[in-house]
Amino acid sequence: MNNLFLALFILLQIADVWTTLTALKMGAREANPFLAKLFEYCDPLGVMVVTKVLAAWLLWYADLWMATMALCVLYLWVILNNWEVIRRLK
Repeated sequence: MNNLFLALFILLQIADVWTTLTALKMGAREANPFLAKLFEYCDPLGVMVVTKVLAAWLLWYADLWMATMALCVLYLWVILNNWEVIRRLK
């Protein structure tokens, strides 16, 4: 069962990267203070790819489908929030 949620998690991560980069290009700020600080020193795309690949690997390794499902719900909310920010900035 975890493979299904892991695939969904990876798709949601791709959507998060795209919506986050779009919002940043439009003038938005990163809401996560840890990532915002990293973005000051490193390329946002690189930071997001590394953190998301690491998260996906940890979820695969741990094989905890409930945690993966909970993170899918969380990232769905993040993506919807990003869309709202993009809509307001247009």
